[in-house]
This record gives sequence, C-alpha cells and structure tokens, in this order.
Amino acid sequence: MDGDWLPDDPDPSAGPRTAADLPPELGAFIRPDDASPAMLELYGPSDADTYALAVRLARLARDEPGSRARFQLCWVPVGTAGAAPDLALLRVLERLLDGRPSKAVYDMLLAEPGGLTETLIRECRLAPTEGPFLVVLDGEADVELLRVAARLVEGTRCRVLAMSEVRRSAAGVALAGYEVSGGRGTASPGLSKPATRLMHHLASWAGDEASAAVAAGLMPPRRRSMAAFRELRLRGLLRETRPGWYRLPLSHRRASSATTLDRNLLAAALGGLADLQEGADAYADLTVRLLRSGAPDGATLLDRLEPQLVGDQGLFRLLRMKQSLWQHTGGWEPLRTVAAVALRETGRPLPAAEALAAIDSPRATLHKAVAERCAGLLREASATLDGLPDEATPNGWVLHTRAALLCDMGVLRGAEKLLRSAVEAHQVRGDIRGEAWAMHHYGRLRLTRGDLEEAQKRLEAARDMFIGLGDRQGRAWTETELGRVQLLYGSYPEALHGLGRALALHRSNNDVRGTGWAKLYLALAHEGSGDPEQAAKRVRSAEWVLRAMPDHLGVAWAQHYRALLPFPDRVDLPNAMASLHSAMDHFRRAGCLHGLAWNTLELADLCRRETWGPAAVAGGLYGDAQRQFEEIGDLWGLRWAQSLRTTLTDPGRPADRARLVPLTARHLITEPGVEFTDGPLFPGTRSRVHLTLHDDRSTTGTASRIALHITPGPDHPWSTPATDLPWLTARATPLTAADVEPAHAVTLKPSPRDPDGAEFLFTPRRAGRHRLLFTIEHSATATVLQQVETYIDVTDGEHGAPDDALSPEALRRA
Repeated sequence: MDGDWLPDDPDPSAGPRTAADLPPELGAFIRPDDASPAMLELYGPSDADTYALAVRLARLARDEPGSRARFQLCWVPVGTAGAAPDLALLRVLERLLDGRPSKAVYDMLLAEPGGLTETLIRECRLAPTEGPFLVVLDGEADVELLRVAARLVEGTRCRVLAMSEVRRSAAGVALAGYEVSGGRGTASPGLSKPATRLMHHLASWAGDEASAAVAAGLMPPRRRSMAAFRELRLRGLLRETRPGWYRLPLSHRRASSATTLDRNLLAAALGGLADLQEGADAYADLTVRLLRSGAPDGATLLDRLEPQLVGDQGLFRLLRMKQSLWQHTGGWEPLRTVAAVALRETGRPLPAAEALAAIDSPRATLHKAVAERCAGLLREASATLDGLPDEATPNGWVLHTRAALLCDMGVLRGAEKLLRSAVEAHQVRGDIRGEAWAMHHYGRLRLTRGDLEEAQKRLEAARDMFIGLGDRQGRAWTETELGRVQLLYGSYPEALHGLGRALALHRSNNDVRGTGWAKLYLALAHEGSGDPEQAAKRVRSAEWVLRAMPDHLGVAWAQHYRALLPFPDRVDLPNAMASLHSAMDHFRRAGCLHGLAWNTLELADLCRRETWGPAAVAGGLYGDAQRQFEEIGDLWGLRWAQSLRTTLTDPGRPADRARLVPLTARHLITEPGVEFTDGPLFPGTRSRVHLTLHDDRSTTGTASRIALHITPGPDHPWSTPATDLPWLTARATPLTAADVEPAHAVTLKPSPRDPDGAEFLFTPRRAGRHRLLFTIEHSATATVLQQVETYIDVTDGEHGAPDDALSPEALRRA
C-alpha cells in the first residue's frame, strides 16, 4: 500500500533492531498506552542521525510482531523550509484514502482554499484505516504545523513523529522531545555529514529547484540511498569540492524562481522531451512557481500538464497546487478552469459548467461547452460554442468539439471537414493532445459512417497518442470506441473483452460518465452473444449511473435499449412503451435528432406488432420516423423505416414479437450510395427466415408444428412479382434431446406469397430449453445460403403449467 511506504534505511547495519533496543521513552511512543505521548520530536546536531532514527522508529512501529498497536505509516515530506499545514494534511489524507477519494475531496476542487484545514482534519480522522496511523513529518515542521498535527491525533491512538535540528515548543501542544546525539554510526559509510544531510534534503519534497530535479525524473523516485546520491552526482547536479564533500552548482543555489534548472525543466516539458507522467509532481511545482511569478509560460505548462491533474490520479496533486498558489498569492485564478475540468471528468458536469460560466475566458467557455456535452445537453453546448469570439487562427479544440456534437446528434453534414481542419490546426500549434482527441473523434465519425477498418485504424492511433501523453481519460474513451467497432463487426467475444477493459479504465479514473457508457455498450455485446439476462443487468446499471450525473443523452439511449432487450419484463407492453416514451423526452432534452428518429421508429414497430395497436397510429409514427431520418440525411435509417412500414400492408408477414432491427443498426449513418456490409445487415436487400410455432406451448412427448417461411426484402431481386423464384431447401437439425420430422430437406420458394413454406414436427424428449438449427440451401447448386439457430422452452407434459416456462418462441436468429 502506498501509504505504508518508507525510505530506505540509510544504514541497515546500525541502530536499534527491535523495540527492546530502544530507550524507554521511544519504546513507549511506538507501543502506546494511555499515558504515552501522542507527538514526539527528534532533534539534535546531526540531521543525518535524526533522519536515520526516524526511519528506524517508523519501521519498528509498522513491522514489530506481536504489537497491539501496529501502525499504518504516513510518511509526509515537508521539506527543508517547512510546509503549510494544509499541504501536509493533503498528503496525509491522500495516503490514508489510498486512491479512494471521498465526496468531500471532490468538493474541495471548487471550494475556496482559505477554510480547508478543518475539513482536512475531519476527513483524515474519518478515513477508513486498518489501524492507528503514524504520521512522520520529514523535514522542518514549524510550530503552526505541529499545532495542526496535534489536533489531528488528539483523542486517538494515532501518533505524530517530527524531526528538527533544535527543540521547539508550541503552546498548548503536548510534544515530547528526544535529543539524538551525533556520532551514533547511523550515517551512510563514506559520506560526510554535510553530504548525507544534503542527500536527505534532496530526497524530501520541498518544492525547491533541487527537489524538482529529483521528482522530475533526474533521480528515480523513492530512492533515498547511497545509489540515489551517486545518481545525482553522475548527472552533474552535485559537484565534488574535495573528497567526501559535495555542493550544488552555483546556478542551482540562486534563490530566484527563474533558475537555470527551472528553465531547463520548462524547455524539456514544452519541447516534448520530458516525461510528464513520471515527473508530474515536479512539473506541478514548477507550474506553481511560474504562475506565482506571472511568467507567460505558466499557462502553457499548465495546459500540457492537465492530463496529470484530472481524474483520480491527479486529484490531490491539483489540490496541492491550488493550496500552494493561494498561500503565496492570496488567489488561485489560473487553476479555477482546471479544477472545474477535473470535476467534470469525474462525473459532475453540471457543477463544472456552472463554475466555468463564472470565468470570463475563451478557454473556460470552451470547457463549459464540453461540460454541457457531458451532461447530454447538446443544443446548449452548441449555443455555448457559438458565443466564442472568432480567432485569427482556427482553434482545433473548438473545431473537434463541434464535430463531436454533430456525431452525438446524428447530424453529420460538415463533421468531416471540421475534423480535418481540427487535426491541421492542432498540428500547426504542436498540440499533440488536441490532435489525439481530434483523431479520436474522426475515428468515431468513420465508425458511424460504417467504415470500420478506417475507424479502427484512427482510434488505435489516437489510443497510442493518449498512452504516450499519459492521458488516461483519453485512452479509456478510445478503448470504449474500439469496443464499439468490434460490436459492429459482430465480433462479440472481442467486444466483451475490449469493453470490459474500457470499463476498468473508466472506473480507475473514477469517470462516472465513461463507466455508464461502457456498461451500455457491454449490454449490447451481451445481447449479441445470446446472454439476455446479463444484457438486462448491464443496461439497468448503465441507466442508473447516467441518471445520477445526469447525462440526458446516455439516459435516453439506455431507456431505448431497455425497452427493446429481450429480458423477462419485456413481455410487459406498458413497461416497454413507458421506457420508449421516457427515452423520447430525454432525446428531445438532449437535442439528439438521430435518437429521436430511431425511438419514433421503434414506437411505431411496437404498435404494429401488438394486436390492440390501431394501424393508423403505427402508420403515423412510421411516417414521422421517415421524415426525421430525411431531415438529418440518414438514408440508412430511412431505409429501415420504409422496410418496416411495408409490414403494415403485408398480410403474409407473421405477427410475431421478434425484433427485426439489430440494436447496433442505430450506430450507423452511412454515406449516400455506400452499402454497409460488415455489421447489422439491412433487410431491404436481404431475405429473412421467419419461424412460427403454431401451438400454444410445447410439452414433452408432444409434437408441435413449426412453420418456416423465407421473405425477401423489398430491395431484393426475389421480391419482384415477375421474378422466376428459385427452389430452396430447408433442413431442421435438433441440437438437444428432441426429434424433428421430416429428417430430410423440404423444398420451398422464397416468397411471402407461398402460404405453406416448409413445416416440421418438433417432439421434445425432455423438459427445458431446446435448440434447433435450420439450414437453408439453394437447391440447384447445393449452396448453403443461411443457418438459423433458435431456442424453444419446453414444459413437463404431466406436471408443468403454462407459467412454468417461457412462452415458446424464437429467442435468437442468426
């Protein structure tokens, strides 16, 4: 666990090895009773010896076997110049929560920094821990920090260990002191005490130039040993003045914030040579120093660092930056936009949009539009972008955000031109992250257009860019879209695997919206895999998550799918109708014309398939759906609407409850003249196999009649009345304990005008779910045209009742 981390022992061979070797006052501190001090200060002339004893005490407090008060460690670097109480408490809370921030922590993002101390003390005391914790203040803790630390552990079995050169006193603080005499042999062999002290100070987080070099990757993190010291020396950060004595180069000892090291770090970051993931803390400190001094590069570096500040991985880093900037300047204006973005990326888009509306800057306005998009308010987001002033050079972020909104609405005219311009604008500015997001949205566009190969290639390129940038949000969303590509390919096992990985990434980022959408697409993957129960569970969970945000667009699609998925309460028509009507309201609220059209089409088809539904109502809804598809230029959806509308006047069509349109069909708005062939097939150009069970229910030992008809789509050559229809054959093969007659193939013609079709007798030999495989062949050439697998639930003929099993019906069709 990260909170239990301890620095390397400077000299493992020296010093006390067990609690019994300690002086009584130190032993009482790490094995506390009611009378032992809650705070202990180690002090003395040798900083190296003090540090070494603190490491050993902490190790014994954590590891001593048989102790009733084994501590959870919180090693908190406070640096050579001390740390403000809020900054130290943030580090304590970060370690205690161990990557599981509470709601109060997210509330701190937009809260004014001045009154944070009380909240932090309360949250630290409420944090779930396995036992008492020991806070080690590594550095020069001042009197104010000691007072706050005393309040933190007051009345608890927790403890605080501090270090200093000379003993201090703090009024009202019960602070026990222990003087560490020099020459105890705890310093690292071969190093002078000044050199060892310098090593310890470099290894402590202090926000100064040398510490920035350590944290930025000039020295590997968490190496507080002789090897780490040699690392600094080899890299030229330390100069040897005489054997065993080291000092920082003169340029690194200057007090000005604009040091040579700062300039080098800044150049590396802006030039793309730095690893902003590995050195995120150091570059965060550098950003604060630049913002404090008013340097223009501060805002640029902040923008580059943004992926390391949003999401759970950067939450506390951003809060520390906020507190540090406020303590030095009395304000935190440069970080307000990033704080709101961080809130948005963890599933709170509406509070983020409200906070961004109060910031008067084009960047804040752009992020407000993104927050509104995350809330599923597409019209509002478009209006917000319209309010941005025109710029002399195109802003790639504005361009690709507009294109993303068009994809969400299903109105794709102009989206490709916007995205091409966005990629070019990002490349001109050298904005790799912006280019990655533009590439991501271009992949989404190609997916919607049905060009799956190009979509996959663009999305994989975007994913690689996000990984290189350390943008975990971007990577998670791109993995989600790649899972959707597999859905449209019909590769359901691959889709389940990819979307499961995306869901795990969203959860690790605490991205509520991403979690909801990944669950929604997982529901479709489970449905395609023939697992309706898991699909139902996923879609309900997705709706609950997206409603809590809220994301109106996500809720609309979740309710739309929930009405159509074949799970148990699907037989309840009022529930299905209610879900579609509720989805209609959310699609209207979101401004999603594409979803509105599909929802209208499904309402029409539901009315058409129910015997009580007046044909006029269904016909009117079909007409509305056609007009809506025409309005957005969705010829793919229009063809589905026209095809389904013909069923109103087709007397030969069975009035079954089978869903005709694959759920993934609504992901597509193909380009004019392009026939999509990789995923859900369009019925107008295909022939469909229809199975009808003529008996009310199927029971063991009793033969049931199954009729098979083949109906060409309206655009299929076999649909023309004058066509000389070919002879086809149909063969039924039982895959479970059942008999089917005839065992040979039956001839038929592919026409709804054929009243007989092919008929089989199905006789199950046991109760339960049975599987049948039907194979359709072209009689003249013996070519297999299609295979259809169906399920039939069978009850016990003697003891069963109609309610003991599902109504026998075709549950899945190839």
